Amino acid sequence: MVDRGNVETLVVLQSISIDTASPDHVGMLVIANGLLVAVLVRLDAPEHERRGAWYMEVRLGRLAKVRAPVFDTLEDATRWFRQHLKGQG
Repeated sequence: MVDRGNVETLVVLQSISIDTASPDHVGMLVIANGLLVAVLVRLDAPEHERRGAWYMEVRLGRLAKVRAPVFDTLEDATRWFRQHLKGQG
């Protein structure tokens, strides 16, 4: 049996435009160890309290039922994904 507890999850962000029917259209596909696990969208609409922050619009697989915070930066998001997907893949 392989111990994956110390394996670093490779998280790649790929820019994409998202049709949200709002000004929030800047997005990032979140790919962990080659699998699409989430889609982030940047909060750009004037009514958002945290304009410029990143919201997890779509959660897939192991993250489907996980409640994630709103991330101030993409670095914060990447760190969160690595922590929550550590050793999985």
